[in-house]
Amino acid sequence: MDQASILARAYCIKIFLILLSITATASVMADEVPASGWLVPANTPFQTTKPLLEQVVTTDSKTDLSHVRIKAEQGYWFIVDLNKRSQSKVEVIYADNSHLAQLNFYILDESFNPLVEVKNDAYRYVDKVLPHALLPKDEARWAVIYARHSEDDRLSIGLATGNEFANLINKKLRNFFLITGLLLLCLAVVGTVYGLSHQAKSLYLLAYLVCVLSEFLIAKGVLNYFNIEFASLWYTKLQFSFQVIALGVVNFYFIHYLQSQNLLNARQDKLTVYISLFCVAALFSCFMKQSVQFAVVTVCLGSMLVVLSYLFFYWLSNTKKAMQFKFVLVWFAVVLQTLCWQATLVAGAQIQQLNDMLLVLNVITFVMVLLIHERKCVMQYSYSLTHDDDTKLPNKQLLIERLDSQVKLSTEHSLLLFRPAVLINARANFGYEHVNEQIKLTMGKLAQQLASMNVLCVEANLQHSRCIARLDDSTYGVVIVGKLELSQVEQFVCVINSVFAEGLTHQRIHLIDKVEIGVANYPLHASTSLQLVQRGLQALAVKPLHGERWHMFNIENVTLSQRRIAIASALKEAIECDQLSLFFQPQIYLNTGKVHGAEALLRWEHPQLGNVPPDLFIPIAESSGIISDLTEWVITQALQYQKKMIVLLPEHIVSINISAKDLLRKDLPVLFITLLNEHQLNPANVMLELTESATLFEGVDIKNALNDYRLIGVKIAIDDFGTGYSSLAYLSKMGFDEIKIDKQFVMNIEYSKNDQTICRATCDIAKSLGSYVVAEGIEDSQSMAKLQSYGCEVGQGYFFSRPLPFEDYMQWLEENLETTTVFVNDLEKVVDLIGKNNY
Repeated sequence: MDQASILARAYCIKIFLILLSITATASVMADEVPASGWLVPANTPFQTTKPLLEQVVTTDSKTDLSHVRIKAEQGYWFIVDLNKRSQSKVEVIYADNSHLAQLNFYILDESFNPLVEVKNDAYRYVDKVLPHALLPKDEARWAVIYARHSEDDRLSIGLATGNEFANLINKKLRNFFLITGLLLLCLAVVGTVYGLSHQAKSLYLLAYLVCVLSEFLIAKGVLNYFNIEFASLWYTKLQFSFQVIALGVVNFYFIHYLQSQNLLNARQDKLTVYISLFCVAALFSCFMKQSVQFAVVTVCLGSMLVVLSYLFFYWLSNTKKAMQFKFVLVWFAVVLQTLCWQATLVAGAQIQQLNDMLLVLNVITFVMVLLIHERKCVMQYSYSLTHDDDTKLPNKQLLIERLDSQVKLSTEHSLLLFRPAVLINARANFGYEHVNEQIKLTMGKLAQQLASMNVLCVEANLQHSRCIARLDDSTYGVVIVGKLELSQVEQFVCVINSVFAEGLTHQRIHLIDKVEIGVANYPLHASTSLQLVQRGLQALAVKPLHGERWHMFNIENVTLSQRRIAIASALKEAIECDQLSLFFQPQIYLNTGKVHGAEALLRWEHPQLGNVPPDLFIPIAESSGIISDLTEWVITQALQYQKKMIVLLPEHIVSINISAKDLLRKDLPVLFITLLNEHQLNPANVMLELTESATLFEGVDIKNALNDYRLIGVKIAIDDFGTGYSSLAYLSKMGFDEIKIDKQFVMNIEYSKNDQTICRATCDIAKSLGSYVVAEGIEDSQSMAKLQSYGCEVGQGYFFSRPLPFEDYMQWLEENLETTTVFVNDLEKVVDLIGKNNY
């Protein structure tokens, strides 16, 4: 449910209440002016009726003509004495039944001779509302009405002055249009609610209102205005059929509701069939005689009322919830309306006004119940927008609203965000339901301790006051009012840590963990509430160092984080757009001066970021998942260059660094095999360099992965040896072909006894394991001589060459091959000189 739908539903409720207050002031009762006279059952035409009328007036007594029942196919003469018309100023005679098959008015003189032919062409639309005749002045002595209908019906004869008749017409029309308008308004409101919510109860109420509106329009003779001759015999009977269908809709809704509550599964199908049969029987009864139809409708209404009562009391006896007043009200209103409908079949127009009143009251009741329910849904939705579903704590939106109010007042405040790691671990071990209960208890304890401190109430109402907000699944926030003081922040940090120091326990499992805390201040760190929340999250994301318990927002950390994000987003593009390049640093045999090979080093020159060092973008590539693409690019380029380098030096060895993330990839050995075959390279001339930390990554699987590469024929080297925690047994088990001494032990080897000891021991270890040693970071001849004396075979460093682009490296390689002999002679002299000085 989106916010627009909720607002639209709220506006529907308001519009309905406004219009309802206007229409509720109107009366649904109509005044009647009854008449008295003589009633003569006879089917004779008017020309032959004069003796009969004279005899009846002379011999019979008057009767009340306000409520007369006529039988089917029987004609009736109604005689009204107008002799005293001048005293009462009677001007109109009318019959309150507009859908009779035949209704004729005659105005007679003292001798029962017609004075004038009654024609109401000028008032034909008024005649559709209330059939009538205008009485001539001073001449009319008798008024005679002839009435006949195809079915049993009722008729009311009345006299009125012109003003009284006009008022009577106005009241009838006003009541008709007010009730019709109210029903149409209710239809529009319920239709709108259904269009927005698509709930079944709205659809059922919509169908009920359609049936009630149809029944009301037929009862008021609306079809008379359209002169539908062929339908005049049966359309009025639809009034009672729509009553049955309306009650059937209510039953269907109760069945649907009970089914949704899993209370009526077994009996549902049978009850639905019974109610459907009653509705069909009511429809077919329109083509039966009126007496038969009344019997059928009475049985259908009574039967469905029994079913409705059964469903209602069945719900009361089986539901575990407290009895809802709205269901009792709906049931009582439907029962009362049904009883009134059944009484109308017997009493007819005498209780039609009561039926109209009940109709209005019931429709208003049903729609109000629906709107109250929708209002409750709107309130619940509004509450859910500003509160967490699990813990009922204020959420991020409500927190930002409160921060906005503080910003508008220019009040200094600090946002303290904390993330208890124990909650994340507890969800994985204990489940959400238990942890949510523990969160409520823990946050309740924390709120009690913070209540006496200078905190901002994020939510304050009659029920409760809350100062803790939940931003997401594991992050919570507290607003500290006032200037930023580190001592005050420390006090809050102590309170929070003390509350979570107890940890969480469930089924004898006890979890205790740290709490990460970040703080940002307004206006020191942010100028808006959203920015303040962002600053707080950035402070929260900083990893704690040296026992720190919390972090204040620092722009330097943000700059570094933003640079890491920019690098991660640009790295994928760098691979695709060929922004990367390989540099090669030569590796030299220390004894002979010949070229052993070169280590391939990755370099990245970004157009905007500039030169990005590998130490920065390699970890980012590993954390962002781009390292696989990066490794494949390096291997592909290195082996392409190796094909060109072996043309100058067939025994040239290229060393390729591989990440620990890619070491266990099953498709990487396949890539090596494909490229080696494609370029026709000797696998023994390819060296994979693994850092010591990478070789300690999931130990057993690493050995199996290395065996896959050894089957190909590729050699394996351990890089940066001495910086990790490898044991001799571990090195022996792995069986590395090459051990590289890290440059931090080589650069100060001339002056550091510890570095000398480490390098000498590494060379001894390598010899005992059958591996050869490569020393990194050789920058002068003295370091080279010492390593050579320890038995180190190969060296690389600035003393030989800096890392070179491929073209420069090829040129260097070609020149070096020509000067190797001279270099070896010079090297022997240097070694002899160093040996004399040392010994």
